[in-house]
Amino acid sequence: MTVDYLSLLRRIDELYESVVTEPQRWSDAAFADWSEDTFGTADGIDKAEAREVRRCLRAAGKLRAFWSVDGVTRPPDVGDWRTRVDIGLGISAWRPTLAIAQIGLERAPSEELFDEVRARFRVVNSEVWMDGIDYETWVSQQQSR
Repeated sequence: MTVDYLSLLRRIDELYESVVTEPQRWSDAAFADWSEDTFGTADGIDKAEAREVRRCLRAAGKLRAFWSVDGVTRPPDVGDWRTRVDIGLGISAWRPTLAIAQIGLERAPSEELFDEVRARFRVVNSEVWMDGIDYETWVSQQQSR
C-alpha cells in the first residue's frame, strides 16, 4: 500500500501550525502521541519517508521551544503561522516537507503533489521549480526518460 503523501503533508502542516500558535499544548507526550498516530495511519511508510517525518518532529520541537519563551522580542509574524515557522527556524523546517512531497511525486505522481513540490521548492530554494511546465508536460517528460 502506498503512503497518502498529501495527507501526510497536511498532518505535518497542522503540527507546525499548532506548535507555533499553541506551544504550551505540546509536551513530549503530545509529540509521541502525534508520532504514533502519524506512523499508525501512514500505511506503507518506508525508511526515507520516516526519516523526513522524524526531521519534521525535531523541527516542531525546536519551534515549540522558540515560541514558548516569554518576554523575548521577536519580529512581527503578521498573524500567519507559516511566518512564525520562518521566524523560528527558516527553511530548515520546510526542507523535510519538500523531501516528502518529492518522494511522493516520484512514487505516486499526481497533479496535487506536483503543485506541492512546486510550492515547497519555492519556499526552500527561493526559486521556481519547473517554471512554465504544467503537470501534463512534466508527466510526458518523465515517460520519455
